[in-house]
Amino acid sequence: MNKEAILEAIKEPLRLLVLALIPFALAYFSVIDTQWAIALTFLLRFADKLLHVVGKEVEEIGGESLLTKGLTRF
Repeated sequence: MNKEAILEAIKEPLRLLVLALIPFALAYFSVIDTQWAIALTFLLRFADKLLHVVGKEVEEIGGESLLTKGLTRF
């Protein structure tokens, strides 16, 4: 088995977990409703993926980009 493939497979659920911690904490302390926490999780996941894709496009053009790691930075 390829260690890099296993590492990449582990990273994806961890990204979602890290992004869901903020809305979970807000819902836990009754700052926002549960429905808004779910929506915020989807919004953060969308922003993370968008930054990753934009960073990849910048690197393909020939530049260096810090955006390839998205919001979670891993």
